[in-house]
Amino acid sequence: MSLDSFDQLLAELSDESHPCTVGNSVYFEFHAAARLLRDNADSRTMKPFIDRAYREMSFLPPSASLCWRRLYTDACLFCAISKVSDSVHVEDAAASEAIATLDRAIIIAGAPGRLESIHQLIKYIQDDHLTLKPLKAPPGHRQPLTQMYCSSAFSVGVPCIHPPPSVFGREWSQKPFVLRRYGYVQGWKALSSWASIDYLRSVAGPGRIVPVEVGKDYRAEEWTQRLMSWDSFLQSLDFPEHPAQTQNEVLYLAQHNLLMQFPALEGDIGIPEYVYACPDPPSCYPAYKPPGNTDGLVINVWLGPRGTISPAHTDPFFNCYAQAVGRKTVWLAPPEVSNMMYPFDESTSDTANKSHNPAANTTEPSMCNTSRVDVFPDSAEAEQASQDAFPAFWKEVPQKAMRVTLAPGDVLFFPPGWWHAMRSEETSFSVSMWF
Repeated sequence: MSLDSFDQLLAELSDESHPCTVGNSVYFEFHAAARLLRDNADSRTMKPFIDRAYREMSFLPPSASLCWRRLYTDACLFCAISKVSDSVHVEDAAASEAIATLDRAIIIAGAPGRLESIHQLIKYIQDDHLTLKPLKAPPGHRQPLTQMYCSSAFSVGVPCIHPPPSVFGREWSQKPFVLRRYGYVQGWKALSSWASIDYLRSVAGPGRIVPVEVGKDYRAEEWTQRLMSWDSFLQSLDFPEHPAQTQNEVLYLAQHNLLMQFPALEGDIGIPEYVYACPDPPSCYPAYKPPGNTDGLVINVWLGPRGTISPAHTDPFFNCYAQAVGRKTVWLAPPEVSNMMYPFDESTSDTANKSHNPAANTTEPSMCNTSRVDVFPDSAEAEQASQDAFPAFWKEVPQKAMRVTLAPGDVLFFPPGWWHAMRSEETSFSVSMWF
């Protein structure tokens, strides 16, 4: 990248009329540092601004942190450019570091107002400085899959509707239902393409990183999160043409807007018309409001190996959950069982664990939405232990709960406030659409 490109970006980011910069003294300091960076090309100049913006973002909701997210993004842009500018030969490591820096701007800050510029810069660095090297398949053979334990935490299956309702009115907005091999989703390119590790690597290109959860279940003490190479994460999964590498950890790409990070994936799916139906609040969840963004829609993907679990929890939105690759089992129960779900809250006895556990909400206990009950115990012994620990749940909830295993092309709809848990029966790729 030339100094002309650097100057062009510097001029663009120096627009003091932008609402993110007006009256922001930190931004004035940032622009001065960016001008110095043009001359010495030392990316460390940006680190104090990246660190400061990250600290500020950590304590503010997204709606109140726009200027800090913008600063984080801009600092990442200059940092990345400085790593690859004015050099005849850029080392692979420097190019990869630059791309990882730009991915952090997307993952951590959302890249407000800069997403297109970041995508263009990533492609420039990939095309000029990196190549996508083939993966080596690990030795060994796949072991046959054994049947997972089926607990007694439910009594009926989720109703399957055929043909699909033509109008998503109040009749369909009160309870969960499944559309098997729904025609609109059945035509998704994702149903075939996303089962290929080679395709997923080619769409992203070399040098990309993604946020992953480390651990089978986010309630576990050892659970954590990590930014890691997209290639390394994909190699941890079992794909038809490429068996998984041996892993000591369970890695899960959960609730991430991968379509924003890798926009080529957007063309592989379509949005069911139901998500634009503007349903009324369900009678069992009168506090419902659609997502507050422009589209009133939040799209995330979930990609993980067999046995990955999302524990029983609630969300405040309607959910259109489409299965693209593999099978996933979903457990559901209505909001009326909430007082028997044993959520993590201020009454949880283990105070030390509460402060660490991401499922524990100590600041707003009324908003706690994750259950301590394992609705997917891995054995009869584990289920019995759960029955002893959480008797009210096992006495009352299974009678009102339901379960379904989704296959590629299936779509599950369920209302806000419903408790739901999910377990991957094999390598699973899903798309959730909150509306």
